[in-house]
Amino acid sequence: MEEKNQDYPLHFAELVNEVSNRESLIKRKQYQTTLLKHFWNKWKTQYLLDLKTVHHFKSPNIHKDVKVDDVVLVEGSSKSKLLWDLGTIQETFQGRDGHVRACVVETKKGLFRKPVQLIYPFELNE
Repeated sequence: MEEKNQDYPLHFAELVNEVSNRESLIKRKQYQTTLLKHFWNKWKTQYLLDLKTVHHFKSPNIHKDVKVDDVVLVEGSSKSKLLWDLGTIQETFQGRDGHVRACVVETKKGLFRKPVQLIYPFELNE
């Protein structure tokens, strides 16, 4: 990502200590917009798109380790992971072999029973 304007403050204190005038407020808004775009770009390209792959390589059986209150990404009908729902596991269901095979996940849309193959735990659960 190529930066067009490099005269942003290096520290947040430079923004706070600056006297607010029209020019400084415009500069502050541009800085916030740039930070937000940068964060969103990193989120899309580095974190969400690699979440499934990282968990698979760390432990191919990661789904067996999900537990109640884990924060997860629930695969939806959209191919874009950005549109998948964020949820928390409310209940787990084990197979005859003792491994978790399905979960009840609470999302903003309600409670859903999903197979573990459609659930991707976030790293904050570790």
